[in-house]
Amino acid sequence: MYVSGHEAGIRPETVPGPVDDRRVRRTRAALHRALIELMLTRPYARITVRDIIDRADVGRSTFYAHYRDKDDLLLVSCIEHVRAEISAQVARHPDPPPLLPIEILFRLIDAHPEVYRPLVGPRANATVLRSIRQMYAELLTEHLAPLLGPDPAAASVTITFLSWGLYGLLESVMDPAQELTAEQAYRHFAALWAAAGDAREGRAVGGGHG
Repeated sequence: MYVSGHEAGIRPETVPGPVDDRRVRRTRAALHRALIELMLTRPYARITVRDIIDRADVGRSTFYAHYRDKDDLLLVSCIEHVRAEISAQVARHPDPPPLLPIEILFRLIDAHPEVYRPLVGPRANATVLRSIRQMYAELLTEHLAPLLGPDPAAASVTITFLSWGLYGLLESVMDPAQELTAEQAYRHFAALWAAAGDAREGRAVGGGHG
C-alpha cells in the first residue's frame, strides 16, 4: 500500500530531485501548518481537503501528488516533524540513552500543547488515534526494537503494548482533568519500558533515562 512521505512508498513520479527539494519541503510545511491550524478551530472530521488546500494556497493536484488524503497528510507530517526534532536533539548526545527519543517527545508535547492537543487530546477521532498510534509504533520500533531480543514477533507485541501505553499517557497529559505532567507521564513510560523484558528469558530490558 502506498504511504507518501515514506521512502519505500514514494511514487516514482513524485520523487524530488535536488532542484525541487526546497519546493517540496515548503509545500509540505504549508499543508501541515494549514491542517494543524484548522484542527485548532474545528473537529477533524469536519475538515476537508478543500479546506486544507485553500488555507495552504496550493492546488488540488499538488496536494494529491504528495498525499492520498487528509489522514495521510496528518500521519506523514507528524512523523516528519517528530523525527526531525528527535534526530536533531539526539545528535547532540555522544551516547544517547535508549529512552531519550521518548523523553524528547514528551518535551515537545509539553512545550506545544496547542499543536498536539487536537492530535492526542479528547477531540481526536478514531482515525487520528490510529494514525498517531502508528507513528509512535514506528518511533519505538526504530529506537527500541533492537533491544527487545531476536524474536521479531515477540518484539512486535511489546512495541504494540508500549505504543498504546505511550498514546494513553500523552492523552492524559493533554487532559486538564487528570493533572498529569509530561515529566510524570515520561516516568510512567520509563517504568513500562523497564518491565517490558525479554519474554523468553523473563528479564527486564532496562529502565528509562534520568
